[in-house]
Amino acid sequence: MKDYLTKDIRNVAIVGHASSGKTALTEAMLFSAGLTTRMGTIAEGNTKSDYRPEEIDRQCSVGTSLMAIEWQETKLNILDTPGFTDFIGDALSAVRVADTSLIVVDGTHGPEMGTENMWNYSHDYHIPRTFVVTGLDKEHSDFHKTFDRIKDTYGNHVTALQLPVNEGIGFNKIVDIIRKKTLVFKDGSGKYTMEDLPEAVADEVESMYTELVEQVAESDEALMEKYFDQGELSEDDLRHGLREAIIHKQIFPVFCTASIPNVGASRLMELIQKYFPSPADMPAATAEDGTELHADDPKETAALIFKTMSEAHVGELSLFRVYAGRITPGIDLANPNRSGSERLGHVYSINGHDRDEVHAINAGDIGATVKLKISHTGDTLSHPKNPVTLKATEFPGPNIQFAVVSLVKGEEDKISSGLTLLHEEDPTLLYEVDSELHQTVLSGQGELQINVAFEKLKERFKVQIELVEPKIAYRGTIKGTAEARYRHKKQSGGAGQFAEVMLRVAPLPRGEGIVFEETLVGQNVDRVFVASVDKGIAAASQEGFIAGFPIVDVKATFYDGKMHPVDSKDIAFQIAGKGAFRDACKQAKPTLLEPIFDVEIRVPEDYMGDVMGDLTAKRGRILGMDAEGHYQVLKAKIPQANLFKYASTLRSLTQGKASHKQKFSHYAELPKEEETKLIAALEAAKEEE
Repeated sequence: MKDYLTKDIRNVAIVGHASSGKTALTEAMLFSAGLTTRMGTIAEGNTKSDYRPEEIDRQCSVGTSLMAIEWQETKLNILDTPGFTDFIGDALSAVRVADTSLIVVDGTHGPEMGTENMWNYSHDYHIPRTFVVTGLDKEHSDFHKTFDRIKDTYGNHVTALQLPVNEGIGFNKIVDIIRKKTLVFKDGSGKYTMEDLPEAVADEVESMYTELVEQVAESDEALMEKYFDQGELSEDDLRHGLREAIIHKQIFPVFCTASIPNVGASRLMELIQKYFPSPADMPAATAEDGTELHADDPKETAALIFKTMSEAHVGELSLFRVYAGRITPGIDLANPNRSGSERLGHVYSINGHDRDEVHAINAGDIGATVKLKISHTGDTLSHPKNPVTLKATEFPGPNIQFAVVSLVKGEEDKISSGLTLLHEEDPTLLYEVDSELHQTVLSGQGELQINVAFEKLKERFKVQIELVEPKIAYRGTIKGTAEARYRHKKQSGGAGQFAEVMLRVAPLPRGEGIVFEETLVGQNVDRVFVASVDKGIAAASQEGFIAGFPIVDVKATFYDGKMHPVDSKDIAFQIAGKGAFRDACKQAKPTLLEPIFDVEIRVPEDYMGDVMGDLTAKRGRILGMDAEGHYQVLKAKIPQANLFKYASTLRSLTQGKASHKQKFSHYAELPKEEETKLIAALEAAKEEE
């Protein structure tokens, strides 16, 4: 592949809802560009971008794939992303390094949850947005309905640049609004011929052309003056103005395609080349310290690693975007994120599973390298004499958890190493070894993501594991006050042990923990033993007395006691303090606390009843709701005990059209009937073991 200058590069993230046609569109683009000899299909498992075993088995994308297409003296870096929200991390990483997002919308279903998500994420990263309506060769596709919904949702700056002529079975004609011509695609090659407009759509096209000219004129004061003076814009003014309006996010164009018969893909690439921004058209990248990076300054070399993959027979493959300078084989670069450095070996241009070794990756371009020592996703590689850090992709928090259980003793280290590697590949996949509950908790965005990780862990690291529902960190506390006297006396010949502790307990507000104080008067107890009682209370609070759960939010006051001049010692007062605390708490209306989570649910209005009914069944408390376009945003508090697999439940209730976010809020009292059921279940499990 030739060496491309910054101005001749286009970085495009293909994003959208699951199964909207992103991979099929990518496949049509590759074939039209002559990079493949036949178009692969998802059903046959032979597409260029969905090459991973887990993608072939499931017939869906689970990771971003990079395609480098040479088209009309321009390099198109196409990032084909997953549509399932389980793999949102990959889509976000692609949007982070792209200069345009191409949002794919299925012509039979219209905009969906994934459409909304990708629009919002693209907006957050301040990049231009375009829409491609796919599947227009299907029987029930409806471009006009889909376009109207897109425009209703995202505003009047959404503008159609194409119009299907014979939509449905046999679709092969697209009206090009800019040219006012019909493009005819005949043989599946992607090539087209041009014809005059059919009379049936001539008036509609003229109206759309006029609207386009007006929108372009409105985007620039100089063009507006020309339009007022002349009543029209020249072809050059229209084309230049349209490009500027797209780059500056004043027009969001809509295109037409049908991937299987390969209709529209080649024209789409022409439009990408002519109207989409190059990295040179975008604002200069800024480091975290505010330093502005200049693409052509070799002393400001900076590249962001946005994805790490583990490839068979290759090892760790790192995808990076160069924001300044030039990356060449053998270059030494600093990694400020990890206070180290890297010497890069080979660098590659990537096309799915295939790698093409190149002698340089210039500013604005995207490439790959292998076997970095310390660098991972989110790290910056920069000039050793001018180290800078670029802002990494911001990922959402997890909304589903499973416990990973080893079925064979001694494999814990292998499991931990495997989970670390999987997290490096997908930063939204998190794991934590919970020392309190003695379990390894795997967290992520959805059940599909967790299952894919589970299978990778078993196959790559040859471990025997299973996924189970994670334990919940309940807490014990008290609702009343009480006092207790505890005497510890041990005599077994020789030195004995003696301590007596009188303790008062009282409840504290949530989150206060255990507060210890002493109000001793007189000389009944030497003050040297106060610390011993404190240790005993701390031990008792950790051990708990209701099903073994730790005790929290209790004030313990050591107000009196007795000691022996010979037999009293540290261990004796620890034991007495522990016993007094436990006995006092048992008399102070003990109860269990459960973790409560804040949950925010985005759901179409049609499914509100089902979702709210399910929340009520889960002991959820609805706090309120807000309208966002065609969606309602429900805010609720739900016990963690009822959130296991909630992401899957929500998708089932809403046909995959809703999503949610969750985070820990606070601890609240567990209802008595729930406490009784919990303790009974724990005792039954213990007996079974």
